[in-house]
Amino acid sequence: MNNQSIHFPRSRTSVSSLIALILGFVILIGVGLNLSYRPELPHRPANAVYFWKTTFDPDSAEIKFIKEHAVKRVYMRMFDIVANRGAAPPEERVVPNATLRFPAIEDESFWQTHQSLADAAYVPTVYITVDALREMDGAVAQWAGKIVERVSNMVSYNFIPNVEGLQLDCDWTGSTEEIFFELCEAVKRELQNRDKSLKLSSTIRLHQLSQPVPPVDFGVLMVYNTGNFTDPDAHNSILDPCDVEPYLGDLSGYRLPLDVAYPLYTWQLLFHDRKFAGLLRGVEMTDTTEFLRTGENTHRALRDVVEGRTIIRKGDVVRTEKSDYKSISDIKKIIDRRIASPNYSTTLYHLDSKTFSNLSHDEIDSIYICRR
Repeated sequence: MNNQSIHFPRSRTSVSSLIALILGFVILIGVGLNLSYRPELPHRPANAVYFWKTTFDPDSAEIKFIKEHAVKRVYMRMFDIVANRGAAPPEERVVPNATLRFPAIEDESFWQTHQSLADAAYVPTVYITVDALREMDGAVAQWAGKIVERVSNMVSYNFIPNVEGLQLDCDWTGSTEEIFFELCEAVKRELQNRDKSLKLSSTIRLHQLSQPVPPVDFGVLMVYNTGNFTDPDAHNSILDPCDVEPYLGDLSGYRLPLDVAYPLYTWQLLFHDRKFAGLLRGVEMTDTTEFLRTGENTHRALRDVVEGRTIIRKGDVVRTEKSDYKSISDIKKIIDRRIASPNYSTTLYHLDSKTFSNLSHDEIDSIYICRR
């Protein structure tokens, strides 16, 4: 893997200054003041974006987005790790799935042609299901080696430049925490054996802020999918300040350097008899003979409507949810005040011309600006 080393200057302190500093700490503690924890990230702050498709073939709008918003870090989903319980041999009970393809890359000329892409740093990202994590129990080191080897081969074969490390994305909970932490330690050892400058990161979901800190170099706090999308009465499960704020009390004391990720996407949720029935995208509901508007973001089908392979039955409800600028901005102001990391990167999810068109150019630039 390729990498550009990042060096932080170290200050020099005289002995007398050091003694004075220690005495100052003692005095502060004596009067009961609470010293804040300020974890430094292992990289420079940069506008960042997730790439979460199964094909890496960015169109002109996506390349323009990278250039115009000075995106300098791309978290690139390489593949998922899923359980394969039907397979008898232990070595086949965990398998890669939905591997990213690179049809546009035949050689290094692709990166030379698209300079804005070549200038960015890349963090290969692997999504791991909780079921797959459980299947790894007892052979974590083996799977860690396979994950790193597969990512390394994909990086090399597709000439991906400026690789900073690897990210693991997993919604671990108390019952799978030990296995996930063991996997992080094993993956980190594998990375260090290849290149000591490579960093391991993990996604951090809001509910994980109250849990022990994983053994990684830094985390990316995922401030999206904050509600229960299967709840027929939810307003916006992608991002709702009312869902987010209760978790942020743990943010200032979280002892891991954090970057923060916000959503750009839109989706439509289908409900049949108040039960979640599927995910839709791009369904037009302007025809008043087909849909009746029943709320700010809900429509009820007046008759059966065929959308691709999905049949929206008469009486079904479609809820359209968006990543709106005001919600992102309001939450970001709170996070800017509470996050312990003094200089952090803002990451947007995800790079897709249909996705980021929901917000204006100025709104996206405003989200990227750190207000601390």
